[in-house]
Amino acid sequence: HDDGFGVAVALPEGWRREEDGQGRRTFSNGLTGLGRATLTAEAIEAGEPGDGSAQARHFLDESLVPGRAGPEGRTVTVGAVEPASLGGRPAQRIRAELDGAGRRTHLVAWFVPRGEWVYRLVFTWPQAYPAYARVVERMTADVRFEEPASLRVARARALLVPGVAGPLRELGHSLRRWGLAADAVEPLASAVRLAPTQVDTRVELARAYFESGQVEEGCHSAAEARVYGPSDTGALEAGVRCALARGDTAGALLRLEEARRVDPRDARLRAAEGALKAALEPSGP
Repeated sequence: HDDGFGVAVALPEGWRREEDGQGRRTFSNGLTGLGRATLTAEAIEAGEPGDGSAQARHFLDESLVPGRAGPEGRTVTVGAVEPASLGGRPAQRIRAELDGAGRRTHLVAWFVPRGEWVYRLVFTWPQAYPAYARVVERMTADVRFEEPASLRVARARALLVPGVAGPLRELGHSLRRWGLAADAVEPLASAVRLAPTQVDTRVELARAYFESGQVEEGCHSAAEARVYGPSDTGALEAGVRCALARGDTAGALLRLEEARRVDPRDARLRAAEGALKAALEPSGP
């Protein structure tokens, strides 16, 4: 159970925590050779809401290259990324077979998006013991996604100090980041009314509107953020999001170039500019 990221998985009795040297939560049945089974869990910060496909493809390219050896063995066969469901949430799944230390191993990797995070859960179990597949099925069936501790704390602060812009803004920010953009609108709108000159709050409100599908409201909030912060890169970026939400990719690029002139060293803006330019390039024959 990880209260920080709000995820829980039921493990068989006797499984134990291992250190993988990468900061991930790794558990196994304690065996080192034939019969070894493992679970590795990680929450990856994506920065933008997504469907997990990008992280799944990255895992394919980095960890499941056919013929390349990994921690649990050399990849023999690997399937495509396929849509699935885990813990009641939409997910992406990859199946593969590995070969190492004289054993053949099954692998299933799950990628579950939640706001700006993607959970990656990787299960491995020995092909020599096919009944182990039922153990993994039980583990995946018992995966639960709960409210993270940071979101509970933000709710408590907003309740303990009502009518104050700061706690309301933090609650809205936390709700949006954890994939509850529609719920984030009300506390953020309240924070804007209480502190109308706070550009960051207006930008956050615009993002909550965009991510909940309220395009015109988001563009209005982005325009107001620009009024209060004409040189603020967050307000300029909100204008970029408005143009993209309206399908105006060329206009988004113009706004992004303007933001880059204000802060040319912003790595996030530079990466976004490169992605937009690539999207605007004409397709080859």
